Amino acid sequence: MPASSESALAGSRPLGIYLDALWSVRPRLTRLDSADDRPRPILSCAGARPVLHLPPAGALLTRARAAHAAAHLAYGGEPQPRARLKPVQRVLLETLEDARVEWRAMQELPGLRTLWAPFHGAGPDDGNGVDALLLRLAHALFDPAHEDGHAWIAKVRRMFFSADGRLALDTPERLRDAASRLGNDLGQMRLNFNAAGWRVEPAYRDDNHHLWIADDSLPPSATPLEREDADSHGSGDDSNAVTADRPPPQATGGADHGEGGATALWSEAPLRTLRYPEWDRLIGRLRPDWCTVIESRPLNVDGEALRMRLLSALRRLPPGRLRAAGRPGSGRARDGEVLHTDALIETGIALRTGTRPPTRLYRAARPDDGGRDLLLLIDASASTAQPCADRRPLLEHLRDAALLATHELERIGHSARVWAFASDTRHRVRVQHLKDVREDALDARVCARAAGLRSHGSTRIGAALRHAVAHPTGDRPLILLLTDGEPHDIDVHDPRYLPEDLKQAVREARRRGTEVRCLHVGTARQAFALRHAFDPGRCVTTNPAHLVQQVLAGLQSG
Repeated sequence: MPASSESALAGSRPLGIYLDALWSVRPRLTRLDSADDRPRPILSCAGARPVLHLPPAGALLTRARAAHAAAHLAYGGEPQPRARLKPVQRVLLETLEDARVEWRAMQELPGLRTLWAPFHGAGPDDGNGVDALLLRLAHALFDPAHEDGHAWIAKVRRMFFSADGRLALDTPERLRDAASRLGNDLGQMRLNFNAAGWRVEPAYRDDNHHLWIADDSLPPSATPLEREDADSHGSGDDSNAVTADRPPPQATGGADHGEGGATALWSEAPLRTLRYPEWDRLIGRLRPDWCTVIESRPLNVDGEALRMRLLSALRRLPPGRLRAAGRPGSGRARDGEVLHTDALIETGIALRTGTRPPTRLYRAARPDDGGRDLLLLIDASASTAQPCADRRPLLEHLRDAALLATHELERIGHSARVWAFASDTRHRVRVQHLKDVREDALDARVCARAAGLRSHGSTRIGAALRHAVAHPTGDRPLILLLTDGEPHDIDVHDPRYLPEDLKQAVREARRRGTEVRCLHVGTARQAFALRHAFDPGRCVTTNPAHLVQQVLAGLQSG
């Protein structure tokens, strides 16, 4: 594994204390900076001290990832050779080993079930391909009370658990034999496994490379990590950031269908270029690295008129419209420097009685800390150039509502971002940053960017949504899509293809702990494909006159 500089992991000190309290394990914690759109944690055990590389994520996902990796350190065995195992058999062994260490961890500390359970939601609706069956299997082994109904999954469960509910696959030899036989079963079912596109699921589980004896014949990892032989007395607080972005692809051109010319649409310098999979309903699987997302910012124009209009609209908003985030005066916080004694006692009791442990373990340094990580994703496709009743383009209404809502929500403790997207075939899905975290929505620079936003191109929502889900900046992420139509792009002629991809992208987001909602501007009939993609009650139709109120309601409800 290639060596590189280290990156600091935010909150590594309290996370290290947490792992030490669980099983007295003390891995070195570092941040994993990767160009991968769906990075997984990497647990390295080659050096004198284990190193856990964690991608940036919200606090709950990071804690779930760290606890799972620590379970491997507490209950795992020696690395195994890859020899004589096919790729699908190796993945099956990894899935069984993940379930085994978690089962043992939850036997000792039942409260861990509440930490990992939100990431398990797979069922028959996810399909019957190999990837879907493996995800459904992970759920079935995690929760013995869950009924899946698939005969192969029922067989695995009978092999994994004995009749009295105890663990049957309790040795490396039994695990390996079971993985070999179950892989042969999948072959008999004529199911193909795409090893190159496989990603460990659920998202809190690490990539499992530590389960295998190093093989020098394998190609080196494309993800740079810090030197594994390094050590320190801390928990990964030292830092020198390192990133690894893929080079920009040679994107195909496409005609512009909105305002401005093609030169203006794609002239801003990209921040980075990333590739994402896309669901193909005809083959029932994800096509890996299929869509290219290009991050950028709109070209700055004079935003003073926009800023004045937003300030005027802000004064017209009704008072008492928002509830504050958090509970002032509780005396506890999710993060901090000083642990709360009562919270530690309650956590110890909860972990041993199988009840939900408290999430606030520190003495509060401020009155509230219950905010969410909010992202408003604006559809900036060509159709949003159509004028509304006040003769202003719909895009202006979407943009203004997003900025006003984020300004108000940040005022009460949430963090918020505003992005816009449009596409020109799968090779060019442009995601433009109007406002990022720690920027005021009414700041002159934000307004200059927002005023430069133009309608153009098509509406490849799935790719933009996967990009948004892959880059959370805080706890309890929530994405609100603002759009006027269903998914569409000029290189797709199957009317069901992109709506089914959006449905799959929403499902993937839910597995990763990200809530996705949709606010559709138009008629209920036009929103049919969107309602099909989202969970019940998560897609609401409105009109431009009520946009701000609906955005605030959509981001504060639930």
